[in-house]
Amino acid sequence: MLVELTIENLAIIENLSLEFDRGLSVISGETGAGKSITVDALSYILGGKVDHGLISHDKSQCNLVAHFDVSDIPKAKTWLQEQLIESEDGECIIRRVINKEGRSKNYINGQSMPLYALKSLGELLIDIHGQHAHQSLVKDGHQRELLDQYTETDPELTELQGLAREIRKRTEQLNQLKNQDDSMRERVDFLNFQLQEFKNVAPKQGEWESIVDQHNEASHAEEYQEGIQKCLNYLNDDRGVLTQLNRIGQQLSALAKLDEKFKSYADMINEADILCSEVANDLNRMDSAEVDEKTLMRLESRMRELNDLARKHRVEPEELLTKQQDIETEIASQFLSDEAIEDLENELKEYQDQWQKVADKITKKREASIILLNEQITKAMQGLSMTGGAFDIRLNPEKGFGPNGQENVEFHVRSNPGMPFYPLGKVASGGELARISLAISVILSMKSSLPTLIFDEVDTGVGGAVAEMIGKHLQELSDGRQVFCVTHLPQVASFGHHHFAVAKAKSENHTETQIKKLSPEERVQEIARMLGGVKLTEATFNHAREMLTASHSS
Repeated sequence: MLVELTIENLAIIENLSLEFDRGLSVISGETGAGKSITVDALSYILGGKVDHGLISHDKSQCNLVAHFDVSDIPKAKTWLQEQLIESEDGECIIRRVINKEGRSKNYINGQSMPLYALKSLGELLIDIHGQHAHQSLVKDGHQRELLDQYTETDPELTELQGLAREIRKRTEQLNQLKNQDDSMRERVDFLNFQLQEFKNVAPKQGEWESIVDQHNEASHAEEYQEGIQKCLNYLNDDRGVLTQLNRIGQQLSALAKLDEKFKSYADMINEADILCSEVANDLNRMDSAEVDEKTLMRLESRMRELNDLARKHRVEPEELLTKQQDIETEIASQFLSDEAIEDLENELKEYQDQWQKVADKITKKREASIILLNEQITKAMQGLSMTGGAFDIRLNPEKGFGPNGQENVEFHVRSNPGMPFYPLGKVASGGELARISLAISVILSMKSSLPTLIFDEVDTGVGGAVAEMIGKHLQELSDGRQVFCVTHLPQVASFGHHHFAVAKAKSENHTETQIKKLSPEERVQEIARMLGGVKLTEATFNHAREMLTASHSS
């Protein structure tokens, strides 16, 4: 769960540190005070897109830090272990430093990490339901995503997406083969002509480097022989190195009989004598080699042949074999044959059969979940003042072998009893859509394994008894986990186990947002303020106390 949040230089927050507990934490404040700044900060910490205009105008960067306890979050612990940044006490510290130019430095447990790592880990820690979540509820694909989230079809969908990629790949290859036209055949003919040139020349692996070395040796043979002969003279004549080393060795051996310390010197001279003798033997063998003009001519002829072919194909001579292999590969890819088409069709059929099996499994899981989900969301709608309303998820068959299964998902709703069902986006008003979105969020979150859930002003556009039901749902949802709710409704705020108030502190030249955890009596005052009225009376405070008592009495 989220243990602590630190914010520096974000919007009009200079330095703020908040500690959190389990249960339902509500955040309230007057309009414009910055109630959602904590949600924005968490979103940024977990890799969200940053509005750089929110960085304090007189500061170059903002610093955001979130402390989590992942002791009871196995997936997060496994993720940290895989990255080799796990903490022994289950602590996870995510920090993001963002400058005005848009660049950021990101850290997890002190280790510098890329932005996508923050997003990946964040998905295992927190689920944020924004105040405009209902707007995406009618978008294509989002309804399917919500159903699959409830159905828990991630493993099957991952497998299906891989199969869909293979099917698409082989379908494209098959179409390319079948639609091969004259121009492609002309290309194959040209490639075959080029390939024959290579086969005539027959370049070999490492041949160019070998020929260059041989040619260099052959063309400088006389210089080599002259140098070798001089070296042999220095080694072998009466005053040569070998003669002198022999004499020195004899003298040192004689001295070693008188004093043991000269033995090591004698041994070193003997080793030098052996090495020099080996050099002399090798040079003697080289000295016997004769300059072969025919060999030199053959090498030069081969070099010209390889050079001409390389120049023609605009490559270096040592790259000729690679070029030949490229031509052969292209010919193979362009080659049209009934056998190739048949093999590809068989592969495609196998992948399609596998896809169908997985898609059928996904369909069955969706169908089973729809029955329960329809019932739960309908019940939640009734509790949110949509009496007589009902929810119906429908699966519409979809052709092809797509990555999301063999049907699309469409949410239908009935607002009043006796009325037909219509697609959600065509019948629900803005207020109804917000309530249905909240109902779906609550139902899906009940099944979520994430330890921390955030609802950012999801109660916009409702009030009265509906607001009270929202607060009750959120309180029930917080059983055994951590739930945050940014709200402007006293009915919702009264259900919180913890209450944070946001306010602006103003002076003549300075404005700063402050967030404070309220004491029980301060909660009464804040709930009374939220109840409204120009002048707060004792009746307003009594009403606030009654709301707090009632919301925590069950």
